[in-house]
Amino acid sequence: MSTITQDRLSDYSLVGKDTVRAIERGLAEATWYSSPVAKEKMRELLQRRDGPAIRDTLLWFALIIGSGYAGYILWRSGSWWALLAFACYGVLYGSTSDSRWHESGHGTAFKTDWMNNLLYEIASFMVMRESTLWRWSHTRHHSDTIIVGRDPEIAVPRPPELLGVALKFIGLKAMVNYFRQIVLHSVGRLTAAQKTFIPESEYGKVIVRARIYVLIYALVIGLALYSRSILPLLLLGLPNLYGAWLMTVYGLTQHAGLAENVLDHRLNCRTVYMNAIHRYLYWNMNYHVEHHMFPLVPYHHLSRLHALVKADMPRPYTGLLDAWREIIPAILRQAKDPSYYVQRTLPTPTLASSASPAHVFTAKGNPVNGWLEVCASAFLKVEDVIRFDHDDQTFAIYRLADSTLYATDGLCTHGKAHLAGGLVKGRLIECPKHNGRFDIIDGSPQRQPACVGLRTYKVREHDGKIFIDLGPV
Repeated sequence: MSTITQDRLSDYSLVGKDTVRAIERGLAEATWYSSPVAKEKMRELLQRRDGPAIRDTLLWFALIIGSGYAGYILWRSGSWWALLAFACYGVLYGSTSDSRWHESGHGTAFKTDWMNNLLYEIASFMVMRESTLWRWSHTRHHSDTIIVGRDPEIAVPRPPELLGVALKFIGLKAMVNYFRQIVLHSVGRLTAAQKTFIPESEYGKVIVRARIYVLIYALVIGLALYSRSILPLLLLGLPNLYGAWLMTVYGLTQHAGLAENVLDHRLNCRTVYMNAIHRYLYWNMNYHVEHHMFPLVPYHHLSRLHALVKADMPRPYTGLLDAWREIIPAILRQAKDPSYYVQRTLPTPTLASSASPAHVFTAKGNPVNGWLEVCASAFLKVEDVIRFDHDDQTFAIYRLADSTLYATDGLCTHGKAHLAGGLVKGRLIECPKHNGRFDIIDGSPQRQPACVGLRTYKVREHDGKIFIDLGPV
């Protein structure tokens, strides 16, 4: 575990002294601790299904439309019950869209990609997050979680601005920043910090979407002025003020008050037990340590994942009150002493860390006519991948559904994650860190954030063994 001592002058920008410091100390795009999970169990957990997310999303939209329609009718009739209807609508629209944005952005909520992408665009608009910008921002957040100078999503920097933390419950600061940004982006300008994590090839998408957002809000404001009614704004725009409080209640439990600049999610994330209603509204993001450690696992499998790794985790919080009893005093203390943070107690290790995984194969003997023996064929199952290390290089070897073998570089070209921990989907391998995808056969990138392809290698099977030729194809 690597740490940096927190001082009173930390620079949370993405272009300051702490950015340089994080890179120099090996905290940028680093290797993180990961709890051991049997490969067979992980393969089960990684499987995607459309059913749970379709069910949960249809119910979510039904609740939003129903409460919004009730609020509209009751408001028009002059009933005070409209306040209750809009209170429900505001939370569903302005708070719970956050978790839908999050899970569909990871590409894990649905098995079908277009469903993830559609929900992501809708939820991004609802939660007032520019979809392209935040896709790359959240990618960086998962690469460098709570690393000062690298993570653009640190919610409570030290020392915390107490008024700013309080304003999160009404979403005012977030809304002001959002409108400032979409106006800036709509005229073609991005900030220096944003350019550190958004590829230049994506700038056009940021600009186009910002112009669409500006146009929609201009039409809503125009409709409110034309109708001389606040109703259009109560349905679109203002929910991010009067309904944002639950998103903050949930969201600050994730990281607030915990350690910065550590390479172990057990020390900078919380897992909080919640009842079935909260878990539905939050889409199981209360299992936040598990999510950060294994971001490819769909939200509807996180409780199963928690059961598998619980013995290797700090004590889970018994509920929201339990978590907030720690968060509030921690934030107040950090306002006076920025070096303070909540120190989580880790269990005594009982299993081998995945930093030394059992499923890593190394060369058996010297090359014969350029071919190196990897392992017995039985170790590589159908639609699976194994890791092979030789000297200072890492390779990934795959068996597709038709039993054909392929091999590529073993590290993702974007986040340096081992592809052997990812998911084989048809002829694609999905990176376990950011869900980038590569074509297994030719190594080409197929899903962002992966933009640079992999080298491919010859691989063959003979006498019940797998061999690789390390000369690139």
